[in-house]
Parts: sequence; structure tokens; C-alpha cells
Amino acid sequence: MSKKSLLPVAALLATIGTLSACGESGSDADVDTEVNILGYAALFQDKYTESVIDQFEQEHSDINVNYVSVHSSAEMLGKLRTEKSKPTIDVTIMDSSIANTGNKEGLFSTISEDDVPNLKNVIEMGQNADGYGPAVTFDNLVVLYNTEKVNQAPKGIGDLWNAPDKSLAVPAPPNVQGLALTALTADNLGTDYKQDITPAIDKLGELAPKVTTWDPQPDVYQPVSEGQAQYSTGWNARAQVFADESDGALGVVQPEDGIAFQTNTINEVENAKNPGAAKTFIDYALSKEAQESFADAMFYAPTVSNTELSAGTKKRVASTDDPKIVDIDWNWMSDHRDAWTDQWRRGVIGG
Repeated sequence: MSKKSLLPVAALLATIGTLSACGESGSDADVDTEVNILGYAALFQDKYTESVIDQFEQEHSDINVNYVSVHSSAEMLGKLRTEKSKPTIDVTIMDSSIANTGNKEGLFSTISEDDVPNLKNVIEMGQNADGYGPAVTFDNLVVLYNTEKVNQAPKGIGDLWNAPDKSLAVPAPPNVQGLALTALTADNLGTDYKQDITPAIDKLGELAPKVTTWDPQPDVYQPVSEGQAQYSTGWNARAQVFADESDGALGVVQPEDGIAFQTNTINEVENAKNPGAAKTFIDYALSKEAQESFADAMFYAPTVSNTELSAGTKKRVASTDDPKIVDIDWNWMSDHRDAWTDQWRRGVIGG
């Protein structure tokens, strides 16, 4: 054969080799075409899709995001347990204390800066010491009040004890808000919540005559907005959004007497079908752009150090540098939730 006649053969062999390689690793080729994310439903899903997922898909047109929504982190954990041997989910966004249970059960993979470069920008408070998924959002407990029925806005948690009888809607444990309120009350009393919460339980028991419900429905925001309750506690992100939607009826106060942060982590599922796309999405979720965009959309505090929030957003989120932050060990709390719930039932609700 002449050299000229060999060229098509070489090209053909190269093509066959390429096709053969694709056939051998077809599943590997598929991993970057989609990523399946398990996260919160309703408002969170809407805001996160608009501000983060849509932008991710624009920058990564080769990866399609499938968002699977549930209402709680406990539901997420249950789903991941049932499909542990053959997961359909690649990434989860969930409460850190529930994620910690998943870490212990081998449901999640560790991640590193080699695969997720933006991990280096996550502040210390948001890092996982064991290398599992870091914080992707920070939220904090706030005081809610009805601006039409309350003449003077509260300044902090302590003002709840000055409320009139039957004017409070307080979410009791096992609701996380009730746990956070207990820790803040203990801190204001100068006691260590890990050692003894009896003083806090006694103090919270004094609220009983002032409480109209210990289980606000459908959430804590609507009863206050509609005037069924004058005061409550809530999470800042949702409170800020619902305050805007209430035409000013719902007031939101960052407490002067203690800030309690709640953390959502972003986690790669162990043995995920799409590990490459999962890491790509996690890296984007921790980017400056994604963190700023979601803070503007829903007022979660960023978990990375290189963000620059607008003046308007900055006024409505708690700073991670706030000296009033009360350190709450949510992993420890998850192990004591049942005991605290029992103490609430006996000493607060039934007191």
C-alpha cells in the first residue's frame, strides 16, 4: 500500500478505537450529563432554582439538573437509607445535624479541594472537620411580631417574656426552633446547655400562659402575619421573604441578646451515579456568584469568605462575625433532641 492509501485505514482504526472506548465506558460518559439533587420543597426549591440552578445550567449546558424535593431533612435521610445500595441521588442539601447522621452511616462521601476548589473559601464555622459536606447556607433564629398589633418592636428573645397572655406562637421541640430557643435561653441565664438545661426549662415554663399554640400551622409566619398571634420566633431567610409578601404586617428582628445559627450542608452521596457532575455542582454552589445570588433571593447568610453582599441584603442577614453568636453544637443536639423534647413536655408545655 502507498502512504496515501494508509491514511484512511489509520483514520478508520482510530475511529473504531474511539467507539470501542466509548462502548466500554459508556456509563462513565453519562455521569456528566445530569446531576440529581435532593433538597427542600416549596419556597426553598423555587428560590434556589431561580438563583443558583438556572445559572449553573447556563454555565454548564452539558449537565442537566434534576431537583427532587421533600419537606424535611428527616425525609431526605429516610430516602437515602432506603436506596443506599443503589442511590438515585447525587447531592443533598440538608440540615447539618441530620447530615451528620448520614456521615456516620456511610451515606455520604468526603470531598476535597482537589475536586471542589471553592471548598477553600468556606469559612471555618462551615467546614466539616472529617472532610464531609460543608455548609452551603447559614440561617438564624429571629423574633417575629405583628406590626399592626404591637406598638413597640421587640429587641430580642428576652422580650417574649413581656408579651401579653395568649399572644405567642412558639414551635416546641422536637422542632429545631424550640431547641435553638432553649439554647439561647440557657445562654442568657449564664448556664451551659450541655451541662444542665433545667434553669432554661424553668424559665421557658413561664411562657406557658402567654402561648396560644406550641405548634403553629401551617408555619410560624402566617399566624403572626394574619394577627392570630402577636409574636413568635422563626428562621430569618423565610421570615424576610414572608415579611415582603405580607405588605409590612410581619416584622422581623435580629435578636440583640443572642444569635443562633442553623446550617444546611451540601453533600455528595456515596456511590453516586454521577460523581463528576456532583462535584461540579457542589463547587458552583460554593462559588462567590451562587452564594451572593441566593443571599439576594432568600436572605441566607453566605458560607464563603469572598462574597460581597449588596447593602440592602447585608442589612437583612446576620453576620458570621457577629459577637452575639451563641455556639450551638447541632451534632450534640441531635443526640439529645428526644431528652430535651421530654423535658419540654413536662416542664414547659405541661407546666
